[in-house]
Amino acid sequence: MDRLGQSNSVGLRHIIMALFMSLMIVVLSELSMTWLVLLFMGLGFVAAVLWSGNAKDFLFIGMMLTSSIDINKALIAKGGVYVPGLSITLMDIFFLPLLGIWLVEKMVLNRQRIRWNKMYLLPLLYVLWCWFTIGHAEDKLSSILMCINYTRYLLIFVLIADFIQRPKQLRLALFGLGGAIALHLVLVILQIATGGAFEIQGTKTATMGTKLVFENAGGMHIFRPSGFMGHPNMLADYLVFVLPLLFTLAVLGVKRIGRPVWFGVVLFFILGVATIVVTLSRGGWISFAFAIFFVLGFGYMRGIVTAQLISRLAVLGIVGMICVVIAFPAALLRITESDQRSTESRFVMMDHASLVIKRNFLTGVGISGYREAAKDNIPKSFAVLSPWYQEELLKGVVHNKYLLTMAELGLIGIVIFVLMLISFFTAVIRFKYWTDPVYFAVGLGLSAGIFGQVIFFAFDHFYGDVRITLLFVYFGLVTAVMKLQKKQIQEELTLSRQNTIQVAR
Repeated sequence: MDRLGQSNSVGLRHIIMALFMSLMIVVLSELSMTWLVLLFMGLGFVAAVLWSGNAKDFLFIGMMLTSSIDINKALIAKGGVYVPGLSITLMDIFFLPLLGIWLVEKMVLNRQRIRWNKMYLLPLLYVLWCWFTIGHAEDKLSSILMCINYTRYLLIFVLIADFIQRPKQLRLALFGLGGAIALHLVLVILQIATGGAFEIQGTKTATMGTKLVFENAGGMHIFRPSGFMGHPNMLADYLVFVLPLLFTLAVLGVKRIGRPVWFGVVLFFILGVATIVVTLSRGGWISFAFAIFFVLGFGYMRGIVTAQLISRLAVLGIVGMICVVIAFPAALLRITESDQRSTESRFVMMDHASLVIKRNFLTGVGISGYREAAKDNIPKSFAVLSPWYQEELLKGVVHNKYLLTMAELGLIGIVIFVLMLISFFTAVIRFKYWTDPVYFAVGLGLSAGIFGQVIFFAFDHFYGDVRITLLFVYFGLVTAVMKLQKKQIQEELTLSRQNTIQVAR
């Protein structure tokens, strides 16, 4: 009887599996290669989760891996990148299930409250103020959609800050970020090798600004890669996020992070620097330089960077720039040659934004309301521009995050925004009791990435896209690193007290 039962059971499983595979073949026959690859990777991920039995850690590392990959599917389209709609992103496939598991375990099963951290205050106030400005926004739907996006960013930040409770989870986050760097570099190589012909379905790759022509250099054509970020300037900004962290870990040395990891970090850093050069993003270059100076300055003050290392890096940097100019003259031409009115457009749009701000000083025009307000507030500087040029400028938003924020959220909004940035990029350097150099190095690298954004915000709009996701991811990681260091200090103090009591006895 047992054998018969087993035989029937196996046969039934075979029939079910055959039907399932037949159905999969029918479904997959209409999918593109991109979705076949993504489905294959997804099934492999599910198999790994089931095999390990630890769904949360796998979802977390998947979330970190995809946090910088701009593959999305629009749910509600609303004017493209300049009036963002509502989309489901690749990251959401991991983030939303993890958020649900985290909330159920914390509030239902364990009956715990989310521990309040003072670092949560300014991001919370910023998002609440965004929701408040919907009341006087002209386009209510686009404002609501943007606020939903910012609420998602806030949840990502809080989830990361609270989820990372042990060093193991911080390592998972860093390995997830490292895996993303590898994916971007592979795609950049493929894009350069094919001259931009290689594309991934689901990415919104821009066409404007991806190919430059230097007329005074014999009509030299240069392709600018974008990786998974959609535009060369966005790829450069992604590298401003991650390169300072790689640089800090490399400076930390082999002994503290291990030889295999150190070599991987150095390799990624060198390839990343080469990539930010070929993006030809001037804002990216400036922001990257400031972020590295941030690491060197505060690293020297805390003893992880020596004066000798700084001098060697200065020589290496000068030699490197000379080699870049010789091997890739487009980098120099990008500075010395015409930029097809890119700089002029930025100044005109800044003047335009200043008029919008002047007429809506305190509370702004409402989140996501800049484009509509810009049409009703035309500055005098537009009078000398051709109608075609005016129309092109009105399609976009000011390429300055600070002016854009003040135009939409007013004086109150920009004050909260600036204080939020300052609080996060200075949190690590203001904390005096770093007993673990690895924690400090990671925190310093993350802080430098945020500081790089503070500089980059002066050159671009950063309007509700994957870069804002990364900003809040970094907010969460900075908060988590500081929490781990404080926890370690507390454990060391407790152990010290226990030893003192035992000696006294």
